[in-house]
Amino acid sequence: MRIALFCHRPKIALLALASLMLAFGSPVMAFEQCPKPQFGVSGIAIDRTAETAALAQVEGIEEAARIGFRRILHRLLRAEPAVAAFMAENEANAFVDFYHISEENSLEGRYIAVLDYCFDAPRLRAALRAAEYEWAELMSPRILVLPVWLAPDGARAWQRDNEWLAGWREAVAGADGLVDFTLLKPTILNERSLRAEDIVAADPPTLRKAATVAGADQIMLVVARLDYRGSQPLLAVDGELFTASADRLTVLAKMVDRPVTDNLSDQLNFARRQILSELETGWHRANIIRGGETRDITVEVPVKGLQDWVSRLEAFSSVAVIDRFVVRKIDVDGGLVTLTVVGNDAAIANALAAYRLRLSQRDDGTNVVEPL
Repeated sequence: MRIALFCHRPKIALLALASLMLAFGSPVMAFEQCPKPQFGVSGIAIDRTAETAALAQVEGIEEAARIGFRRILHRLLRAEPAVAAFMAENEANAFVDFYHISEENSLEGRYIAVLDYCFDAPRLRAALRAAEYEWAELMSPRILVLPVWLAPDGARAWQRDNEWLAGWREAVAGADGLVDFTLLKPTILNERSLRAEDIVAADPPTLRKAATVAGADQIMLVVARLDYRGSQPLLAVDGELFTASADRLTVLAKMVDRPVTDNLSDQLNFARRQILSELETGWHRANIIRGGETRDITVEVPVKGLQDWVSRLEAFSSVAVIDRFVVRKIDVDGGLVTLTVVGNDAAIANALAAYRLRLSQRDDGTNVVEPL
């Protein structure tokens, strides 16, 4: 087995593929070496056979690019028809920035490897806009998932063999959307300092401490319990979202008295998928970029000096919902900028918040971009 520590920038042209490739491997995560990790995937495992090892390598790497590209498009578009349509019109390799071979092994007529891919964000955005697609790409604030199993004899939050808790560890590890989920490890220290009884009660100091330990911006508390109606087992699952300061934001996927017919594991998996999907869908919808729609917003940009101007203009250049901008007036105290945007107000607010900025409106109707 060879471990490769280098990256490649592929040619735009693709060779035709003539045989089938088997894909398998670990959960997909953003490729952190990507300048924008939401445009990266890691752990694409391939096992390709061909007439020669060299041909198997070429075909395997190209097929890995398509697998990675499909995953990126699902992350951005969240709709299989849109993904299929875009891939039918565009070659994956035309959008590859670079790829990294984590592991590889060449045998006679066979190529086995694990690859990571980074796709070029500006190039892909341009293609999506030209085709007038709707997509989202902004990563969410980090959300700490705190799952609790409420048993008759008390709450469980750290047991490794509890199916509800273990399932969340698997679900978060395999999540591949724009919502940044994280978990705390089930250690003795966490079990003693963050008691399950306090977590299930949404005790504010406990929630705040958990968020601090995890470096999270928000907390998702998901509590499951098993009840009975006569002899009929019922699964009740409640989810709540909190700020890192333990202020309640919203209730998620409240499922009470859901009958458990044949398999409790299936119901637990359904509950996890429902909650994760609700968060992913809500975040995606709130941050939609509309390639075929633009509107102009003229904003005042107060600054305290040249460095502030540099950071503001850098933010405007980096935010995907801002298609372009024109500086109308500039001086040491601020200026006037017209932003051409391709998203709704929520998408603009979330994108600017990632740069610690906000768009607000003064009493006289003037729009202003200023620090949070």
